[in-house]
Amino acid sequence: MSAGIAVQRAGAGLALALVSAVTFGLSGPFAKALTDAGWSATGAVLVRLGGAAVILLVVLAVVRPGVVAAMRADGPALLLYGLLAMAGVQVAFFNALLYLPVAIALLLEYTGPILVIAWVWVVRRQPPSPRTLVGAAVALIGLSLVVQVWTGVELRWEGLAWGFAAAVCQASYFLVADRAGSSTPPLVLAGVGMSVGAVVVALLGLGGVLPVVIDISATGVLLGGADVGWPVTAMLLVVVSTVIAYLTGVAAVARIGASRGALVALVEVVASAVASWLLLGQVPTAVQALGGALILAGVALTSAARPAALPADLEVVHS
Repeated sequence: MSAGIAVQRAGAGLALALVSAVTFGLSGPFAKALTDAGWSATGAVLVRLGGAAVILLVVLAVVRPGVVAAMRADGPALLLYGLLAMAGVQVAFFNALLYLPVAIALLLEYTGPILVIAWVWVVRRQPPSPRTLVGAAVALIGLSLVVQVWTGVELRWEGLAWGFAAAVCQASYFLVADRAGSSTPPLVLAGVGMSVGAVVVALLGLGGVLPVVIDISATGVLLGGADVGWPVTAMLLVVVSTVIAYLTGVAAVARIGASRGALVALVEVVASAVASWLLLGQVPTAVQALGGALILAGVALTSAARPAALPADLEVVHS
């Protein structure tokens, strides 16, 4: 491959990664608009995963007919991905949105890699590199600024619990996948994982564990101060923030690699904060914004260091 073609390929990969990060970042505001209008968080997750699974499975049927073989070869990893990375992370994150601003809920979820580092250090007796330790320390300082436990204005404990639950689900997937050694192509992983996640969420709803409310008579689904209606918002959540986000993300990783793709994916938090401001009127305080920047810097340092707990070929888990 000539140098010119390589540069063009990297440039295209970077552009695709940015599109993926921005579209993923819109999922929080879209879901928040639905829950504010009367949908349950679990209902929004079910529509997102179910709708996106149908579209991606159709795409897979056309471009990659060997899905069944991949499922046979890597069934346990696919089930774990659907349970933890799809159902677990999505349900926890969307429930956190009921109590917290979108950007803060997403930042809590992004502490997942820090939990992985702590687990590997304490349980597996594998100490992290100095750079990883610095990144973790910076992220924890940023987290303290975001939560602001010393102020009179407290964040809802329910939101904090759900936000950290999303981080735990993300960290658990990283650790399990590290042991499982999944070799499934990313697009198959996303399509089948979403299908598994949708089934899990539906079963939780049918069993009465989590409420599934999809109110088709809902009004006041506000984005940018305008009532756009639930069909438009749900379509944006499924098509833009899930299907387009995953397809562009997969294409980006194929061009620039998983490590660089994971670093660009941090733009998701910035995009989410800007979208929440423009679409929902949520503005973080200056201290929280500083804390968010420190969390992103810390996660970037730990990702760049690539400890053994975070294999380079793992797919990034998005909210």
